Amino acid sequence: MMEQEYISGQELSNFVHTHDLQDRNSNCFFKALVTITTSQNKITNEEMEVMITLDGYNSTGEVSLLDHNLDPYLYPTVFKAKYSPIEHINKEYLKIMDTHKQNPKIGKYTVKIIPLRRLKD
Repeated sequence: MMEQEYISGQELSNFVHTHDLQDRNSNCFFKALVTITTSQNKITNEEMEVMITLDGYNSTGEVSLLDHNLDPYLYPTVFKAKYSPIEHINKEYLKIMDTHKQNPKIGKYTVKIIPLRRLKD
């Protein structure tokens, strides 16, 4: 488990730095095209605000989808690198795959995040 945690944290950090998503205060808010596929639902290339945190003691990072129209009972919105396998694919997008433990309606899911632009400088 520690191995996956470390790899996911590295992939997340790599994604943030490759796409220059942090502002001068190390905040990471950006617009992205997000695709979420769950066992029962799908959203394709929806433009959303995304926040990534990399800091904190013993933290491997976290991705949050800040779209307030998402139904949390149908779609996952927060992903912790500590628990979810995260990959930076072809230096293009972030891919998160996991199974939602609390909500069987979500079940297995895949999230694809294509960065568009940073929201702050």
